[in-house]
Amino acid sequence: MVIADVAVMPLRPYTDEDGMYKVVDACIEKVKESGLKYEIGAMSTTFEGEFDEVFDLIKVMHKIPFQLGCERVITVARVDEKAGGLTIENKLRNHR
Repeated sequence: MVIADVAVMPLRPYTDEDGMYKVVDACIEKVKESGLKYEIGAMSTTFEGEFDEVFDLIKVMHKIPFQLGCERVITVARVDEKAGGLTIENKLRNHR
């Protein structure tokens, strides 16, 4: 089990927040549909799952802005993996 923290940032042609959030909301919807455990943050979305399913979801999320007419996108992904597995709950147990 791995944890990924992902932020998808559409750059063009979205010049207003409504256009940007349309893309971000579509990415979050794909995370919800994935069935993976997730948490939405102010600047990124964190989800956990098996290695391949996490990376497959990151690839799908990165392509969504292009499907919605965006010409350029930056996706920032951080992945945390620990021998024996890791969950969001494990990672945050001292802070909840």
